[in-house]
Amino acid sequence: MPPRHQIVQVFKTRPMEHLQMAMCYVGSRYVPGSSTAAYGLEIESYLSGTKPTPKDASTVQAMLLFALGLDGNNERTKAIEVLIKAQNMAIELGMNQREYAMANGQGSPSCEESLRRTWWELYIVSVMVAGFHGSGTFHQRDTLSNVPLPCEERDFASGFIPQLNTIEQFDDECFDRDDIAFSSYAHRIAAIRNLDKVLQSKEILFSDDPALYRLEAHLTNWHLHLPDSKRDLFDQFGTFDEMLFQAHMIANVSTMLLYRNFSPLDTLAVRTITTCTGDPGASARGTSDTTHTRRTIQAASKISKLVTLPGPLVKHTHFFICALGLSSITHLSRWATLPTMTPDQDLRQQIRMNAGALKALAPFWPSAETGFRQVTNAAQKIYANRKDTVGAAFWRDFMDDDFMGGMIEGMVSIES
Repeated sequence: MPPRHQIVQVFKTRPMEHLQMAMCYVGSRYVPGSSTAAYGLEIESYLSGTKPTPKDASTVQAMLLFALGLDGNNERTKAIEVLIKAQNMAIELGMNQREYAMANGQGSPSCEESLRRTWWELYIVSVMVAGFHGSGTFHQRDTLSNVPLPCEERDFASGFIPQLNTIEQFDDECFDRDDIAFSSYAHRIAAIRNLDKVLQSKEILFSDDPALYRLEAHLTNWHLHLPDSKRDLFDQFGTFDEMLFQAHMIANVSTMLLYRNFSPLDTLAVRTITTCTGDPGASARGTSDTTHTRRTIQAASKISKLVTLPGPLVKHTHFFICALGLSSITHLSRWATLPTMTPDQDLRQQIRMNAGALKALAPFWPSAETGFRQVTNAAQKIYANRKDTVGAAFWRDFMDDDFMGGMIEGMVSIES
């Protein structure tokens, strides 16, 4: 959406009830006592054609917002249906072309930037839904687009949009002498493109497949070529950078999804965690690899570390709930397979932190409430199993001890 002050002015001159209703639908999640369901029914009446709705970018934006709300409400199938409709309308309107924003931005740099962002956000959300939920790709990969990359958030808010850059310039950055400072949003797009590549890797069956090495190169290069200014999630003015937060979140989820299929981290104890995660119990492909297991664990830990950043968790995208669910599956799988007497305090703290974050988000998003319940139940089962195993191991060692064994035999002899 355009910056708040600008969208308020737009609504005064051109009321768009369908878009306002979509904003209220999502916003009601953060207002105690609001009727989210009522807003949902209202926005559906617009999008279903019951009420007149213009065939323009504002309807695409309304559908995108509605899909986000549906996704956080555990209505994934419906969210995908709305996203597909939004994709089709956006392509039909020509939003995937550079000229669309210039022709429909009403001479406002901020409105033009908003239209470019709408196209990119539609792509990003579609890939996140497919990747984080394991629902399979449904966005149109073959659609050609030359829409320039979005600028920094502060530039968007100010209305002073700098020179536009392209995805081709981003890809050729290390080979070009031009020193371009790409936005956090651009790095987020690069991260989601890598996730998209991972989702296309279903045909990789073995850990020595050359296709896996190519994907590894993409994921590694994202981290290696990240500018120093983008490694800290706070900008030069000390403001938290949500776009960069999401970029790191997406990059680490991509790593987990790529490597977990070649890792033995698979246990029945976590197959009940289905919120946001698709099929967490998929069996490992080919031969399991210690390096891949380590990378999966490392990525899961990095997602847990995002919880520790200062600031309220509710300010983050609701897709962080899905990232926490995937991270928890890795932590819990590892915990369930740890040798009985291995120290597990650090791992248990990461699991508790993930669960705590889900609990904090539960009042706002039903998907977080479901995730918290499922992660907690799985953790309790694993804890109980480990406790029983530790007890059995203790008594087995106790009985095997020569001295104690002799004492027990002596006691038996006396009693007889």
